[in-house]
Amino acid sequence: MVTLMDTTKLTTVISLLVALSIASERLVDIIKGLVPWLNQQRRKPAEEGWRKAALQVIAVFAGITTAWLAGPAVPAFLPHDFTGKLALGLLASGGSGFWNSILTYVTKAKEVKAAEAESRQIEARAKKGTLPKHGH
Repeated sequence: MVTLMDTTKLTTVISLLVALSIASERLVDIIKGLVPWLNQQRRKPAEEGWRKAALQVIAVFAGITTAWLAGPAVPAFLPHDFTGKLALGLLASGGSGFWNSILTYVTKAKEVKAAEAESRQIEARAKKGTLPKHGH
């Protein structure tokens, strides 16, 4: 049986991924500052390919390291085992820009859902005649 995650938990997970992504990006920036070869684009396509590949590998390790270090801040409803940390780290290495756009989408969907629920409540009260009367 498949159970769906409620939007509050989903928002919490995505917010965590945004934070982990930002932290892992800072870690990659620190490493790039320490290793000049990683911080400078190469003119030869083959060298630039190797540099980009190295940055991707570093981003994955930075994401996993950040997820492991952030263990105490991870909500209880997420797995806290090695596989859970690995998954969070891999997802975080995708970049904060991606997760920020997902978070915006989920937040807007949550707002629409709340507005629809409020509209249904107003309609139900109107049918029952329990709406407050104004102005008389």
